[in-house]
This record gives sequence, structure tokens and C-alpha cells, in this order.
Amino acid sequence: MGALDFAGKRLHHAQATSTVNRETFVDFMERLIPQIAKPAPTFIILDNARIHHNLDDSMTLRWMKEFNTFLCYLPPYSPELNMIEILWKQAKYHWREFATWSKDSFQSKISELLDGFGTKFQIDFT
Repeated sequence: MGALDFAGKRLHHAQATSTVNRETFVDFMERLIPQIAKPAPTFIILDNARIHHNLDDSMTLRWMKEFNTFLCYLPPYSPELNMIEILWKQAKYHWREFATWSKDSFQSKISELLDGFGTKFQIDFT
């Protein structure tokens, strides 16, 4: 999972060893939101993945009140507006070394690759 700070050119990411579901997503957001919250409103743009919807209203209200953070959704069927999809494509087809990763090294290689965004790897979104 990932969250792209478009202005700050920073990628927040986490790996899951099992199926990613709504609970996994909420856990990621519970760790992410306190880290990225600012005094000015923070808007988190989400695509229409099923795990992003039907979140507990009391939780999203708490995020708004405590962290001044608001969830907004992209229109359906608009991957061209989803900047993180561009990043995933770059990582998969351009930044990744085309070598076989062992099961033991897979997680560390993914972390190394994604940690390189903003320093080793750049994207011009214009």
C-alpha cells in the first residue's frame, strides 16, 4: 500500500504479507494520518477500491477533528487522475532491476525500491 505526498515528493508505503482488506487499509491510515497531519487541512485522495469505502463514520470524523484530515474520492474509472498509479507503473517497469528476487529478499527489495522515491527515483508529473 502507498500514499503519495504529491507536493512533498514523498512516498509513504507499507507491505502486507496477506490479503489487503479494509482492516489492513484502516491500520495503514491510522499510522499514516498522524504522521502527515498539518495545521492546514490535509486532503487524502482515494481511488474507488472497495477497501477505501464504507469506512466507519466515527473514525473518519475523528480523523477530521483530531488531524484536520479529509478523505476525498476520485471519480469512478479515472486512473489517469490517480498519481500513485503513475508511480506504481514507473516502479514496476522502469526502476525495478529485472532480476529474480528470492522469496527471502522480496520484501527488502520492494522497500529499497520504494524508499528510493524522491531521492534515487524521480517522476515529473507534468
